[in-house]
Amino acid sequence: MPIEDVAETVKALIQEGKVKHWGLSEASARTIRRAHAVLPVTAVQSEYAMWWREPETRIFPTLEELGIGFVPYCPTARSFLAGAVNPSQRFDSTDRRHNLPRFQPDALAKNMVLLEFAQSWARRKNTTPVQFALAWVMAQRPWIVPIPGTTQYPHLIENSGAPQVRLTDSELREIDAALAKIPLQGGRADPFTESQFDKS
Repeated sequence: MPIEDVAETVKALIQEGKVKHWGLSEASARTIRRAHAVLPVTAVQSEYAMWWREPETRIFPTLEELGIGFVPYCPTARSFLAGAVNPSQRFDSTDRRHNLPRFQPDALAKNMVLLEFAQSWARRKNTTPVQFALAWVMAQRPWIVPIPGTTQYPHLIENSGAPQVRLTDSELREIDAALAKIPLQGGRADPFTESQFDKS
């Protein structure tokens, strides 16, 4: 279905008072522009974290130009940056990570260097790796509001402390330079899911 048709339908719902705002998920810059031309888009959702930064080049310029907010999911890399995953860990088939390339044994072991990097920065900023990871995401643009998922109250409280972590421009440049030198292994999604992403 053309995104313009979707936008027209949502526009009618807004006019009826049934919907207040609308957004898109995993949309390309082209799709965002097409949708926004029919009905202004409030926010766009996509995966975004220290180990998945493609949105910076693919959609950030469009979001900034059009004044659209960004709502990244998995900002702590599916709990990887929380230190909740160890190199030898195997995931149950009910766990979404069980077939993700970056969580396969060989890739996971090699990717631990990113966790070590986050942990070192957390110590430096006297915070937790999760709070550091979230603070980094929020520091990228003023219109970013991450949505870290959790089912545990203590984690919710930990997440809520992230806005208190301040990263200076100098620190952000230092982090950026270091991240560019960390070779990550494996894609972010399994082949089927990857094929479903909007890359138009």
